[in-house]
Amino acid sequence: MYESSIGGLKEFNFDLTDPKFYDKEAIFEEAKRVYSKCKDCRLCVAFCPSFPALFDAVDAKDDDLDKLTEEELAKPLDICFHCKQCYFRCPYTPPHEWKLDFPHLSLRYKAWKFKNKGANPVMKLILNTDLSGKLNVGHQAHIVNTLMNTKPVRVILENFIGIDQRAKLPKFNTQDFRSWFRENNKPVKGENGKVALFSTCLFNYNFLEKGKALLNVLHKNDIHVELPEQECCGIPYFDMGDLDSAKEKAKRNVERLKPYIEAGFDILVPVPTCALQLKYEYPLLLPDDPDVKLVSEKVFEVHEYLWKLQEAGKFNRDFKNSMGRIAYQVPCHLKSLNVGYKAVALMRLIPETKVRIVDRCSGHDGTFGVMKETFDYAYKVGSRLFDDLKAQEADLYVTDCPLAGNMIELGTGKKPLHPIEVLSRAYGS
Repeated sequence: MYESSIGGLKEFNFDLTDPKFYDKEAIFEEAKRVYSKCKDCRLCVAFCPSFPALFDAVDAKDDDLDKLTEEELAKPLDICFHCKQCYFRCPYTPPHEWKLDFPHLSLRYKAWKFKNKGANPVMKLILNTDLSGKLNVGHQAHIVNTLMNTKPVRVILENFIGIDQRAKLPKFNTQDFRSWFRENNKPVKGENGKVALFSTCLFNYNFLEKGKALLNVLHKNDIHVELPEQECCGIPYFDMGDLDSAKEKAKRNVERLKPYIEAGFDILVPVPTCALQLKYEYPLLLPDDPDVKLVSEKVFEVHEYLWKLQEAGKFNRDFKNSMGRIAYQVPCHLKSLNVGYKAVALMRLIPETKVRIVDRCSGHDGTFGVMKETFDYAYKVGSRLFDDLKAQEADLYVTDCPLAGNMIELGTGKKPLHPIEVLSRAYGS
């Protein structure tokens, strides 16, 4: 596998304007159509819990899809956590005439389920990352972080909210990235570009050290950086099927980012999941918004952007430190972005640094890796990754996804870095 390897396609089978989008019978008929292809292929059996559940149900009914109960039809869609591994490896995704798109079929089912059955109010509160971040970031973060790891609090969280006691939860920053940015964003010439940074909730509220490294690397490469007003990309609501809330997030972010595009800025995103949401899911959520395409076409994953500088001979290769042996986990959503493994290519520019790619899913993907009803599924998916990482005898574990990093730390005891942190440390910062 090389750093130029790519994953997903850019066409999807998902149409919010379809009058039968929320029709339960139409959804289950589409599920049967998709299952009829999947049961004869079975390429995806090892990817996630959805496909073993599907194949077990079909096999128990002598390969007759019409005998599947509604519960059996729904289960594979219900436990899909939208890693999209099946999508970018499936030979029958659009533009193939069969147009299989299992992740978006799952999303359509969850959207129907949310519209008709609603969601636990506590769950909606958990998914409001902007609110929880604002409430917990700051001087009180020390207290919150300590309490969140005590046995009594974890028991309460499990019994009343459904967060598994074993799950590793992100810590809150003592200072949000936005306020730190205002204090530390120094002026540069900007000869290598100007970017509007979509910092993501994770960098803003939970992983400040990664945000610091990001700004350092951008400054080292003479990139002018501004931080627009923004809110959560909406992926937590999107995954749950609350499409109305996801659309509201998308509309507000598009409105705030549009002036930067018009002023000649690119949009830089350091987390693949959020980049995927802005670039490919926003146009699906807002098909009639004339501005969404304008914005989505200027969204870049951070290492994709930096690699363009390298190709132009402008990337700063003045590294002071080697970084040893790196085991790099490829986030699933990075593959769906279809930009290649540019973080790997950049880290391989560091002298005396070796990078080995580990192509395994962490199993985390948002709440799937922390909720009691899905934690065992998630950990089982991630266990193969943990074993592969341990076998590498690496000095560093690295992943672009902070939540995958949490899962890796839980499964291996070793805290991964973001590739941007590796580059920052290699610069001597």
